[in-house]
Amino acid sequence: MTRRLVRIGLLVVTLVALGISGNQIRLFELELDDEQSFERVFTDLSWTLALTLADLRAAQQAYVAVGQDRLYWTDRVNRHLETVQDSLDNLRQLTTNAASIEALDSAVDAVSDLARLDGRAREHVNLEQPLLASDLIFTDGLELVARAATNIELARANERTTRNDIVRVVRSSQVTVLATATTVGVIAILLLIPMKGEKNSFSFAATGSGEPTVEVATNPEQSGESLEILDAVSPGTVERSSVHEDDEPSTSTSEPSPATTTAGPVPIPDLLVAADLCTDLCKVTETEDLPELLARAATLMNASGIIIWVRNSSGNSLRPAIGHGYTQQALARLGSIPEHGHNATAAAYRSARMQVVARDNTSGGALAAPLLTAHGCVGVLSAELREGWESSEAVQATAAIMAAQLATLLSADPPTETATSKAEAHG
Repeated sequence: MTRRLVRIGLLVVTLVALGISGNQIRLFELELDDEQSFERVFTDLSWTLALTLADLRAAQQAYVAVGQDRLYWTDRVNRHLETVQDSLDNLRQLTTNAASIEALDSAVDAVSDLARLDGRAREHVNLEQPLLASDLIFTDGLELVARAATNIELARANERTTRNDIVRVVRSSQVTVLATATTVGVIAILLLIPMKGEKNSFSFAATGSGEPTVEVATNPEQSGESLEILDAVSPGTVERSSVHEDDEPSTSTSEPSPATTTAGPVPIPDLLVAADLCTDLCKVTETEDLPELLARAATLMNASGIIIWVRNSSGNSLRPAIGHGYTQQALARLGSIPEHGHNATAAAYRSARMQVVARDNTSGGALAAPLLTAHGCVGVLSAELREGWESSEAVQATAAIMAAQLATLLSADPPTETATSKAEAHG
């Protein structure tokens, strides 16, 4: 129930985050539309202003020309001057860029000087001095109109650059929000996908006394096999319990002993000790050094006994190569384990996956970790653990590390001619 609530909560949070991200992207898009619309309005108005300045220039030249109606052209000059001044005021209100404002102010000054110059030119025309009026219009007037047009073009270029920068920043923000939303969505999907194929799943149930108990469920793929580790092996004694092929396999979980049901800290092996042990395993050159290292591994994992099984020359069974906590006679009496045997060691060898056997009131727990190489599984590390340590993920990880180190040191027995011929015939 708690896991379902967590998944529902995660789904709700993810949907809310995606909704907020989508709304933010929409707001960014509206901002982009506003900026692009603003740039179009500013550009259109500035181009219209440039054309009006050209018309103003032509009207001034016309009313000093011989044979033209001066009243008509002076009236057009007045209208063009008013239009230019109003347009400059509008552009000045639209822009917020300091460089654009400075350029428009220069254009306003140039137009004001042009209006004063036009007044002096009209005075010369009224005094029948057309040459002086023409001199003002065709020299100083041309320069003032050119200066105003240049500053208007400069303001338009500055605004275009500013708007492009704003658009680039907004686009970058959109990409960031989109990438964040995508990442959140992918993570949520990965977290919401049911985890199948796990080696072990741990669940907690309440006992009659209200204390939690740990149930270790085996991999569903191996649910049809009885995972009894070793055949009741203890130091110095060996009791072989037979397993018949026609027996109904069972995977019932035994009730943990009080040591595992009591709430307390989860067993965690000493990582520094594990690191030193792995380092020493890498330095092994003689098999005589392995028993002492296995003893250290047993202490690290709180194991009463460890056995290293290797594939024998027949290629279809495992033999005990070396062990700790058992006498040589005990290992010899164990004999070989068939590849298809109904126990955890055989199951770990076949599936190339770690097998966990929970302890009960009559027997301790155990782990069986495969020894994997580039050529497949060459053996199994099996360990009988005390005090329910087999249910600890940290202990399982430590066993897997030990198995990986040992796999580089051990090798399977060379196949016999019969096993080789059978393999070739099978291929």
